[in-house]
Amino acid sequence: MKTGLKIIFASIISLSWYLLNGEDSGELSLMIFFFLAFILLIKPISFQSPEKREDYIQQLKRSYERQMDLKNKQKEEKRRLIQATTERSYRKTHQKQDDANL
Repeated sequence: MKTGLKIIFASIISLSWYLLNGEDSGELSLMIFFFLAFILLIKPISFQSPEKREDYIQQLKRSYERQMDLKNKQKEEKRRLIQATTERSYRKTHQKQDDANL
């Protein structure tokens, strides 16, 4: 509803410009319409309190730390799996050699 009223307001201003200045100002009135519509429809920058900003920064830091902890845990788990696999293969090869020596 508000958007429609803003567009109607911009069209009224540009139409009044066109009617006051004659047919030669058609392009200018069209530019006025688009400029006013743009100005009226953009969202203004809202003030953000320092507390909210600081809270948001802390949330980002915690999220980053959690991601890094998760990556470190995954690396550690992968390292443990590789180590367990190499130990198993080492045991198998030594067990085969021991069986062959008997």
